[in-house]
Amino acid sequence: MPATITRSEGHLYTVNGVPYDGVTSVIGSVIRKPGLEKWIGQLGNAEAERQRDAAASHGTLVHALAALVVEGVPSIPMGGEDAPAQAQLNAFTDWYEEHVGEVYAVELMVAHDGYRYAGALDFLVRFHGDRVPTLVDVKSGKALFPEMRAQTASYREATLPLLRGYGFTKKTCRRGILHVPMDADGPARFYEHKNHQADFQAFLSCLFLYRWLKS
Repeated sequence: MPATITRSEGHLYTVNGVPYDGVTSVIGSVIRKPGLEKWIGQLGNAEAERQRDAAASHGTLVHALAALVVEGVPSIPMGGEDAPAQAQLNAFTDWYEEHVGEVYAVELMVAHDGYRYAGALDFLVRFHGDRVPTLVDVKSGKALFPEMRAQTASYREATLPLLRGYGFTKKTCRRGILHVPMDADGPARFYEHKNHQADFQAFLSCLFLYRWLKS
């Protein structure tokens, strides 16, 4: 019987009623971001929080619009304040139509029972010409960071047991980040993460520290 996974607005997960640690909460609590800390110091806490919230809202919009594209729902053309999101949506759509052959899941919540963590990956797809699925996580910020490899690795490990349900006989899966930068003036780019074991060990290290700090 499939697990029942729920997520609150604060990204708190439960699996069959049992609390699980959220992947992004684990990584974000453990890995420092010196660039972000410097930026907050320059702007001040109030202004930094305002800009961060605006960026988060923008990122949520881009993710939602991308999901509509994948699900085949016509989107409403945007302009004015939403012009950056429209540019990103166009870049995503071009990438999607060129590379994706089949879609298996959108906003798929997954959980790892052994390590008791959960998260939500953006898309599980198959690229044109591939025989294995690919886990895609969309990032709409200006830059990519190394810890994103740990994020996709954690999702991959939790997704592997589910693949048979999508018709795959081999327990293997590609993974990576699709970068659709803000104010996109070029194509969306997929950055594949291939070092599965090392990246998953990095996540487990974060998970251990996260729980140790809370103990």
